[in-house]
Amino acid sequence: MEKIQAYFARYEEGANTFDPELMGSLYMSEFLAGDPNGVSCGRNDEKLRASIVQRKAFFEQIGFRRAQVLGVDATPLDDKYTMAKVHWQMTFEKEPGHPLDFRFFITYFLFDAGAGPKAAFWISHEDEQKVMRAAGLIPEPN
Repeated sequence: MEKIQAYFARYEEGANTFDPELMGSLYMSEFLAGDPNGVSCGRNDEKLRASIVQRKAFFEQIGFRRAQVLGVDATPLDDKYTMAKVHWQMTFEKEPGHPLDFRFFITYFLFDAGAGPKAAFWISHEDEQKVMRAAGLIPEPN
């Protein structure tokens, strides 16, 4: 499980630095992402890296301070796949002196062909945009 802990330490670093190369190194060449609204397919390409840069700009605009892994519950499924339930906390401070902490769970399915784990599929169990709207961080869509 040391590989899994190291993977999520790198993931936490990438979630805080928004480094497109670091984040890209954590995903398979193709991956699936799910949330309460459904599932989407993604590619680990320049479009993904550009979206990470856009996410950084958006998060900075709404007062992003940090993302922190609070816990990882990993279950090996076989010699190549691991399911990891990760408890995250994100802190925003849109108004100085008024930090907002959000805790949420994401379940990752990691694949390791021998060079280290990479995310093949993950499920965000909360709708991130909905939670941010409810907290007043982002406006309702038009």
